[in-house]
Amino acid sequence: MARTKPAAPAVSVSLEQARAFWHRRQGLAEPGKGSIEETLAATSWPRTLGGVDVYLAVRARLPGLRRQDLDEAVAQSRIQVIPAVRGCIYVVPRAQVPLVLRIAEDQARKRMDKEMEKVGVPQSELSGIGEAVLKVLRKGPLTTDALRKALPEGTVRSLGEKGKKVGISSPLPPALRYLEFEGKLERTLDAGRLDTERYLWRIPAKSPFTGAKVPADAAERNVRLAEIFVRQVGPVTVADFAAWSALSQRDARAAFEKLPVVPVKVEGYADEAFVLEQDVSALKEAQPGATSLSMLAAEDNYLTVHGGPGLLIDPKHHSRAVSQWGSKKGSTLGEVKHLLSRTLLDGERVVGFWEFDPSAGQGVFATFDPLPPKRKKAAQELADNVAMFLKEELGHARSFSLDTMEKVQERAALVKKM
Repeated sequence: MARTKPAAPAVSVSLEQARAFWHRRQGLAEPGKGSIEETLAATSWPRTLGGVDVYLAVRARLPGLRRQDLDEAVAQSRIQVIPAVRGCIYVVPRAQVPLVLRIAEDQARKRMDKEMEKVGVPQSELSGIGEAVLKVLRKGPLTTDALRKALPEGTVRSLGEKGKKVGISSPLPPALRYLEFEGKLERTLDAGRLDTERYLWRIPAKSPFTGAKVPADAAERNVRLAEIFVRQVGPVTVADFAAWSALSQRDARAAFEKLPVVPVKVEGYADEAFVLEQDVSALKEAQPGATSLSMLAAEDNYLTVHGGPGLLIDPKHHSRAVSQWGSKKGSTLGEVKHLLSRTLLDGERVVGFWEFDPSAGQGVFATFDPLPPKRKKAAQELADNVAMFLKEELGHARSFSLDTMEKVQERAALVKKM
């Protein structure tokens, strides 16, 4: 049932209060005690980019996490690697997988169907490939390349020049994606690790949709998605939800209007953000001053979902030049939406950058302002701990699939020059 919202926000809080609330909700204020799947459901879904940052994102919320812990959770289907919002690949708790797969299908199906029509692939051909794929995978998981070779000759054809124009060389990838949307296939880990964009396809022991209650109406699915998002990162604006989810502003607002939310004015962020009714008291009582230290992954959700890290950084540092994720154009700390550098948190605030130094085998960090001696010592101990994790359990510090250790070394050198 739609809620009628007052003309003016019912609650007004300072940016410091909002930061404290976000920080706690993101699981960064104190060491996590729940399971991996409980932590991801409560805080946020990390993206998988083919590098180590998926581990770093979860480890920031569950200090002491081992690589094996996260890998085993995927192998056991307690969490799954799936396409989610914007077609991006995220790690999602199993209980939320049915909804998220339906959302991903909502966003991709029309485009994919249109592409198949352009290249002359009928649905009957995709269904035939799907049946052949499932037959082959009954013998065990395979990569896409291995699966292509294992299929009977003639099952998958080249799409030639038509396919090149839309970026699809054969009907196999879309056939796999359709099976994934239906819950008939799932991704598991190639070589048992998450720091890659190569996956094995397998038939799930049980469909994620068995017993799941996913709304049949797309608008209702958007409401469910909005509720998860607001619970994890509220107070948050409709615009920021739309940017994260790839929904239109109209659909995003329609979803919010069906939620039990309260409008909130957050000084320095938005005149109208929203938080769940059940969280209003905790938001109003939130107090800054957390004592935790965190070394975050690149593209950590704490930095990105409210429009970039600027809200978390002292304005006197907003003019500092930085590199943007996915762009060769430079930006500043106050303007950047997606920051390439890995960040150091002192309490709720971003106070500097950190990186792994491959030549020294150590973690290095630098802060915008000097830290008190005891705090600096604690940050160095954390850097040493994270570096040991990267060195001994992962063997590298590449951030994404096209990253290199040479680039990591360059970023470490920039941190040391600060």
